[in-house]
This record gives sequence, structure tokens and C-alpha cells, in this order.
Amino acid sequence: MKRILLSFGLLLMCSALWSQKTITPDVLTVVYATSDDGFLNVRERPSSKAKILDRLPLQFHGLGRGILLESGERWSKVRSNNNVDGWVYNKYLGYQTWYSGDGKPTLIAKWAYTPLYTDNYADEGPQFIPFGTVREGTIIADEYDADEVEGYYVLKTGHDYLFVKKEDVIVK
Repeated sequence: MKRILLSFGLLLMCSALWSQKTITPDVLTVVYATSDDGFLNVRERPSSKAKILDRLPLQFHGLGRGILLESGERWSKVRSNNNVDGWVYNKYLGYQTWYSGDGKPTLIAKWAYTPLYTDNYADEGPQFIPFGTVREGTIIADEYDADEVEGYYVLKTGHDYLFVKKEDVIVK
């Protein structure tokens, strides 16, 4: 009996150590709706009967409209551009990321609420407007341009950009 308990205890310890080794850091993933009607409900809980908190729209200028917080098998947790956290049904969820994981220098979020920006498409006001925030330690990208806009790293999609201030990230 002692042997069984000892073996079981060792198995639990090895399992705990293994799970610690396989934890990967968060990666910035921008999300958007892919549904035919042009939006995806952001719900209070992962259920089609849960209260609708916000709507995640289709891509805008080739850029997603929210940030992935947790990925699940059927439902994922997102933060919309309105800073509303909730759950979306994966069947209608599209995503984009600027991290390939192939060993290039990587941008890592420096602050608890590291801000990301997008272009201001209006002719008035600042050039960039807030897009959302990511928490400290999040991998923002390893695919970016460091020289295009002074003071910012630029993450490019087909024809649109996200921006992060150079002072808000660590390059590793």
C-alpha cells in the first residue's frame, strides 16, 4: 500500500513539474466576426442563452476588432474594442497574430496594461487612437517594422496596422 501511495505521489509531483514546463506565455491575438450577418455576440458566459454584453464586428480595414483572452474548444473569451470582456462562439470567430515563434526578436508587453493603437481614419484629432490593452509579459509580435513610424513598432496586416510605442515593450 505504501508503494502505491509513494508511486502516486511521485506521479503527481512529476505531473505538476511537467505542466509548469509546458506553460507558454500569452500571445497577442486580434479577433473579429466571420458570420454572414456581420457580427458575433459577446456574451456574459459561454452559452447561447447568456446575456449579450457587446457585439464583435467583422474586420475593419483588414484589422480585427478585439483581443483574444482565452481560447476554448467551443467558446473563447475576448475583449472587444469597447473594453468589454465576454465569451464568443468559436464557429464564427476569425483571428490574426503577428507571432510566428521562429526565434526572431520578439516584442514583449512591458506594463500591466500595455496600450495598442490603430490609425485614426478621421481627418481630425490624433494620428493614432487606442485599440486595446494587453497585460505585462504578453508576446505582441515577432513580425513587425521598427523603422516606419518614429517612436512606434508597426504590426501590419494586408492593408492596415496596429502600433505599440517602443517605450511600452521589451525586445527579446
